Amino acid sequence: MKVMVVTPYLPHRRVGHGGGTAVRDLVTWLARKHEVLVASPLRPGEDALVEQVAELGVQVVTLPFRDAGTRGPAKIGLWADRLAAWSRARNTGYPLYVEKYWSAGLSQRLQDIAVSFAPDAIQVEYLQLALLVRDLVSRRGGQDFPRVILNSHELGSVPRQRRAAAATDTGERRTALAEAGSWCRLQVDASKWADRTLCVTDEDRDLYARMGGCKLVTVPLGVDTTRIIPVWDPPPDGPEEYLFVGSFGHRPNRLAARLLVETVWPLVRNRRPGAQLVLAGRGSREFLAGLPADLPQDGVRADGFVDDLTPLFRRSRLFLAPLAEGGGIKIKILEAMARGIPVLTTEVGAEGIFAPADEAAIIASPDGREFAAAVCEAAADPEACRQRAARGRAHIESSYSWESIVSRLADIYREA
Repeated sequence: MKVMVVTPYLPHRRVGHGGGTAVRDLVTWLARKHEVLVASPLRPGEDALVEQVAELGVQVVTLPFRDAGTRGPAKIGLWADRLAAWSRARNTGYPLYVEKYWSAGLSQRLQDIAVSFAPDAIQVEYLQLALLVRDLVSRRGGQDFPRVILNSHELGSVPRQRRAAAATDTGERRTALAEAGSWCRLQVDASKWADRTLCVTDEDRDLYARMGGCKLVTVPLGVDTTRIIPVWDPPPDGPEEYLFVGSFGHRPNRLAARLLVETVWPLVRNRRPGAQLVLAGRGSREFLAGLPADLPQDGVRADGFVDDLTPLFRRSRLFLAPLAEGGGIKIKILEAMARGIPVLTTEVGAEGIFAPADEAAIIASPDGREFAAAVCEAAADPEACRQRAARGRAHIESSYSWESIVSRLADIYREA
């Protein structure tokens, strides 16, 4: 089968965020059974990374795109693109974030690639590319054109609705609700354009259906359980480290990290003076350096982007993710559980992955005091942590391996 994957992020090795890692794994596993072409915007400085994607055994075609990294005279073109996107968003009611990923040139280029490659199915990653789905489907007409599958990753309305619910400022609440409304409008229309829309959790699918979405099916994101293996083995006489990993360009990660540094860690250190919090991921050093100078940072360090996280996962006592915002499935949680480290997160972090009854990880309140108490309680019982970590790894193997997910996708491509 020939499969064309359209993604907003070039899936190279240093993509640095969960969704991009999931797309890289998806492409890797699809290419083991199918002929795959990856079409992706090429951002400034990424030219040398195209080969990393081609090494996965796929064809790579890049798309014209200007983003915030654009420099020099091309910056004028970027401003023109953003102004046009803002104008379209005003007219369509769709999110500006979605409109900025569309242009007539990019859309036409993608259609030409589809005609040339002649795939059996086109899978478009992320709702932010939904307008390209619309154009691809409209190209079909009476022709024999491939089916188009939209992989939502997360519903953009969900984190904004959560932000509105948590807001104490009236203006902030109204802004978040307006943004959520524009995402709802886009989400419903996108499901009408696509032949199938993939939801990564049953919760997302049910919510999507209630807002008017159609042709929905649940297919989770996964983790490469052949590459990511259990490594957790903290030395009893080694440093008492606790780990948080994420892309710090993503607001839910910044909020979670700030809660850890500002509220959780001082309370943990009161009871466990040797406890060290490690923040890892692109932007973590800048995040920590940018916090108020009067905010204590004792026992906290930031490692920045880490090429190989294995040593951190091996020696850390717990993986911490006090997420209060965000939607979809959290790749950081999948990967941590696959690594065999005990995970402490929230209901938001656990969404679509496990329930409390599974005992595959620990769920705590995102309240700082309660989360700190949960850290100390878990740290005091390493044997219970070890048992829970083993159940977590087994749960990932049974439900989130890419081999089973890609097999399910092939069935969807055929029946779409």
